[in-house]
Amino acid sequence: FAHPDVNSTISGAIAEANHFLSIAQPYIIPCQLPPVLDLEVNTTLTNAQLTAWVQAWMNKVQTATGIIPVLYTSGSIANLMGASLAAYCKLWIADPDGSATATPPTLGPWSPNWAFKQYSWTGSVAGTTGSIDLDSFHGSLSTLKNFMGCTSTSTICNHYYTNLPYFTSFETNWLMDSCSNGAQRVPDKYWKSKIGGTSSSGDDYWHRDDYTGIDWTSTTSGSYTPVASIGNYSARFHNAPATASTTGALDLYVNLSSVGIKNISFDYLHTESSIAPFAFDVLLSTNGGLTFPTTLLSITSASTSGWLAKSFTTNATSATSVFRFIATDKGNQDVGIDNLKISVSLPTDINLFSTNNYKIDVYPNPNNGSFTLKVDGTLKQISMDLYNQVGQFVFSKNVTNDEVEINDLSEGIYFLNIFSDGIKIATKKVVVFGK
Repeated sequence: FAHPDVNSTISGAIAEANHFLSIAQPYIIPCQLPPVLDLEVNTTLTNAQLTAWVQAWMNKVQTATGIIPVLYTSGSIANLMGASLAAYCKLWIADPDGSATATPPTLGPWSPNWAFKQYSWTGSVAGTTGSIDLDSFHGSLSTLKNFMGCTSTSTICNHYYTNLPYFTSFETNWLMDSCSNGAQRVPDKYWKSKIGGTSSSGDDYWHRDDYTGIDWTSTTSGSYTPVASIGNYSARFHNAPATASTTGALDLYVNLSSVGIKNISFDYLHTESSIAPFAFDVLLSTNGGLTFPTTLLSITSASTSGWLAKSFTTNATSATSVFRFIATDKGNQDVGIDNLKISVSLPTDINLFSTNNYKIDVYPNPNNGSFTLKVDGTLKQISMDLYNQVGQFVFSKNVTNDEVEINDLSEGIYFLNIFSDGIKIATKKVVVFGK
């Protein structure tokens, strides 16, 4: 929802776009509806200034995602926009005339470059209560698929590389994977489901542990408890009651070009008492997934006592690296992973931390969205970067007078990177709940 009434400058538009991307970017992918800017408020900006504000927001989102957003607004506001914006993006017009097919009369410079019409605010849909907005697309099904970046003759299969740090506890709803016939098999846009369906039952796919779709024939077989090591969900390789020795893999695409040692950790669960035949490996590709010559971690034992923490490092520097999490299971008990974290640290980080004897406190933690970071034991400039649970940057702050207060965070898990004169000295996990 755009607020040029509050953040009226171009930098304000970019800040709003950055906030939007911090939440929505993992879900902005081809063959889905594009992102939409909802513009409804009154503002003192001139028509030219408002057009420039909207264009700045759209440019920021397109640069980050490769997808041009859509503008949702009324006909009266649409008529205020400049022709350059109308030529750049599609319009979703609010025109509640009750007709799904009638052309809106107030398109202004968007005629004929409009995509959607909201033709009712008081509709009804079976299975729901209350008034429902009703919308129609201006074109055929084929036009809609082209508009979303789909084609009727081939599957679009894009790969997105996450920057570091990266974190997931698999809490969000998994996405449809355009590289796997659209199945809902990926935690976010940086993952791909590469191997699965190798058994006659087809159960051997990775999904969030509560999945109930057609990939799994018996969702309760092989289930484990607790279902997560952190939060409420985990990634689960379901192989029960599939044939023994069948395989499933999840690939995470990561930009490892940052200088330093890459630290990878996750929690692992497999409660099989008699484990053979079984293998769980983490493989590394540095050529975009063409080959996986390096085994970073291999697990051949069960975890009958609960979730186990696993970790390893790599010095790889490829911007097109892929971590493959691949399980070959016996077929009785499923495999789970959770709390996956990838960070980068300079080789001097540990020595710097111990030599200067910093004392770092984050309190309260967990908290309800407000906490204090306190750093003692140094005269150097201390700063912090905060990232959310999918590794997206939230904001930076300098630490003055040894401490800084952070307020109004949304519920979730965050990672706080702490720097001394620009060199990272520590990473702290911050948990916000009960908002």
